[in-house]
Amino acid sequence: MGELKRVKHNYKLTEEDKQSIVLEYYLNKSKQNVQAVLDRYGISSRTLYSLVKQDKYKKQIEEYTKECKKNFSKKSQIIIDKALNTINKKIDNEEVNPRDLITITGILYDKTRLENNLSTSNNSININIKIE
Repeated sequence: MGELKRVKHNYKLTEEDKQSIVLEYYLNKSKQNVQAVLDRYGISSRTLYSLVKQDKYKKQIEEYTKECKKNFSKKSQIIIDKALNTINKKIDNEEVNPRDLITITGILYDKTRLENNLSTSNNSININIKIE
């Protein structure tokens, strides 16, 4: 069996290609995903890293990342609101198992503490000192 050969494209990368390459790199930094980007565009790792270092793409990456986080936050808040409404209705109708209610309360309590940068667990340290 022969060795797999990397396909080299015989064309110059467009500005759109370069932006896509940099964006894919930042979104998928694992070795396998970086290799996939190199293979898809037929470029060397040197070319990839020279593109990544260019300042003109950093602002675009920051804006894209910020937009993704904003969209994620909006969607997750919608889901959380629906879940809380469903839970409230079930509580009002006494359709919630007490064990489930305790679990729900514990999770919400922990998440609230996490959002406020507070501890969600109690840690203790025991030190035994022997003086002779």
